[in-house]
Amino acid sequence: MGKERFIEPPSEKQEAILRRMSGEERMRIGFEICDFVRKLVISGIRYQYPDISEEELKEKIKERYREL
Repeated sequence: MGKERFIEPPSEKQEAILRRMSGEERMRIGFEICDFVRKLVISGIRYQYPDISEEELKEKIKERYREL
């Protein structure tokens, strides 16, 4: 059985805020979220494996993203 995924739809208030933004603003926010998640993943791996090499870190990052 596969992993169940659920993304909560935006609330009416969130939708209204997003509709007032330009496409460029929404894209910027999306990129900022991606950057934050990337940094969070790297921090989590480094916390779990404090002595990890850069090469091992790259492999662990790939593993984490494959798990999504």
